[in-house]
Amino acid sequence: MADSLNADLSCPICIDFFIEPVSLECGHNFCRDCILNAWAQSDHASRNSCPQCRRESGWLDIRSNRLLASIVEGFQRLWHSEPAAPELSLKCHLHQQDIGLFCSDDLQLICRACWRSEEHRNHGCTAIKNAYKVCKANSIQLLQDKLKQYRDTHTATGLKISETLEHTNRLQDQITAEFAELQHFLQQREQDLIQRLRATAESAINQLVENMALISKRSALVEQALEDIQSMQEKTQLLMEIKGILQRCDLETNPALKTPKLNLGEFNGPLQYTVWKQMLNIISPAPAPLTLDSESASLDLVLSKDHTMVKGRSKLKAFPHNPKRFSNYGCVLAQEGFTSGKHYWEVSVESIDEWIVGAAKESIDRHSTIELTPSNGFWILRKWNGNIYGPHHAKESECHQNMNLQKVGICVDYEGGQVSFYNADDMTHLYTSTDRFTEKIYPFFLPFLESVTKEVLKVFHLKL
Repeated sequence: MADSLNADLSCPICIDFFIEPVSLECGHNFCRDCILNAWAQSDHASRNSCPQCRRESGWLDIRSNRLLASIVEGFQRLWHSEPAAPELSLKCHLHQQDIGLFCSDDLQLICRACWRSEEHRNHGCTAIKNAYKVCKANSIQLLQDKLKQYRDTHTATGLKISETLEHTNRLQDQITAEFAELQHFLQQREQDLIQRLRATAESAINQLVENMALISKRSALVEQALEDIQSMQEKTQLLMEIKGILQRCDLETNPALKTPKLNLGEFNGPLQYTVWKQMLNIISPAPAPLTLDSESASLDLVLSKDHTMVKGRSKLKAFPHNPKRFSNYGCVLAQEGFTSGKHYWEVSVESIDEWIVGAAKESIDRHSTIELTPSNGFWILRKWNGNIYGPHHAKESECHQNMNLQKVGICVDYEGGQVSFYNADDMTHLYTSTDRFTEKIYPFFLPFLESVTKEVLKVFHLKL
């Protein structure tokens, strides 16, 4: 009976005697702090539900249950007046004293000698009988918070899976569309070539058929003349008519008529290479013929006349002040900038040992020594000590060791927020930096110059 009454006087949330019991509209009772804490974690701002029957209740529906509080108080007095069940006598293994305290910092039962020791001197310690409820409530709260974190992370991971699948499907559709365009182009060129070949062949065959008809006509004349001559028995008659008979045969005309020739050069030449050149008209993005911006080039750089190559300057020259000019690093931008679309360009780096190439936003700091990172407006690939690195060259995951890179391909997808780098010789992907672009983006070049006698970095122009 005592156990049943004990359960009736216990809060369903903390499983302990009611403290400041309150009642909801549905009649269920809880500790005031327990129900307030439970509702505070709820997602509903104005209406919440009873943890037992799930009936909705509001914050204003909570009523103090003084009768239940009196019953709980009376039962506790009665319960404590009864002889308590013998508890295990716990001894501290360090000091051999009775254990009567609980350290809330270390979550450990201790004796008074432990409490006075250096290890627990500044820790929060309470009597065991008082620590039980606090420890239990705190532990429950801690575990509930952790469980909520796991559930939130689980939900976020599920959303990430959905986003990844959606993004993958978009990319798959894009790949399919781009290859379908190439396939349509190739099929169209194939059909065009076949139709021209057939038209050429048909014209040649028609000419040959006309030749055959003419040859048949002339053969008939010869056959008739031969028959006439063979049928003549009178010598005089043959001699008188022979000239006319032979003239009718046109014996001076060569029976082997000139036949038309197929244009083999068009149909038997380097077809794949020819079509590949024609395909550049539909490829997007194709290698852009960039030129370097002399106004942005630092004073220790000199550009070629066509602004496609850069080398070190042997003797500095005086130039008018220009806010666009770099004074922090020996670098230069391209004249062309981008605010939308996809753009691709290539840089020849075969004659320089160390370099940085990539893209930079228009508003970058051109006069202070800063890190060339995305947070500062640079999306770059660099070669240093023989290795290829992404923007944070200390990370091993961004390193391609001992790579002999001759030409770098850079692709900017403005709306997609990506700057990708490739080995332009075989289009092997090296690294992709992601961000959100909000202003004009320019191709960026920084050669670490050791020689001033040769052009060391070159913007590649595709010449076909």
